[in-house]
Amino acid sequence: MKKNISLAVALFTSLIVSACVTVPQEKQVNKNQLAISSVRDIPISYSPGSLFSLAPKYVKETSLKPEQTQAAYELYANAIIADLKSHGFKNTDDASNSVFHVGFGIALASDLSDKTINDKFGITPGLPSNDELRKGSFLIYIEDVLTGKKVWRGAVQGFAHEDKSEIEREQRTAIIVSRVMKQFYATN
Repeated sequence: MKKNISLAVALFTSLIVSACVTVPQEKQVNKNQLAISSVRDIPISYSPGSLFSLAPKYVKETSLKPEQTQAAYELYANAIIADLKSHGFKNTDDASNSVFHVGFGIALASDLSDKTINDKFGITPGLPSNDELRKGSFLIYIEDVLTGKKVWRGAVQGFAHEDKSEIEREQRTAIIVSRVMKQFYATN
C-alpha cells in the first residue's frame, strides 16, 4: 500500500512539474558592454620615447552635428595621447618627426555599418545591434612612418552614452582606449 501511495505521489509530482511552462526571458542588454578585437599586421616594435602623431579619420557623412563629432574626436584624441604617454611614448604635432602615426575614427552604426568596417578596416568586433540603443565603433591603428604600413589595428564597439556628463564620458573614453591599446602593448 505504501508503495502505491509513493508511486501515486511521484506520478502526480512529475505531472505537475512537466506541466509547468518555462517562458524564456529576453536577453538583457548591458549598455556598458564592449566588444574589442585587434590584429598585429607586421612585427615592428617601438621603444619608449618614440614619437607619435595623431591622424584622425572622419566618416564622410554622419548623423551627428559637427560640434558633436568634434567633441567626440577631441575626447578620443586626448585619451589616446594620455594612454600612449603613460606607456612612455611622446606626442608630436609635427607628423614628419614622428616614428609612428596613430589613426583613429569614431562612427555610429547608422553611419558606418559592420560590413563596411570589415571591408575597409579588416576587423569587426561584432557587437550585436540593439533597437533601443545606438551602437558605435571606435577604430584605431598604428602606422609605421618608415614603411607606410599598418603595424596594428584595433576596433571597439559599444553603445553610445548620450545621457552621461562630460566627466563620465571622459572616463568611459579613457577606459575604451585603454582596453584596446592593451592589445597593442601586449604585442609591442
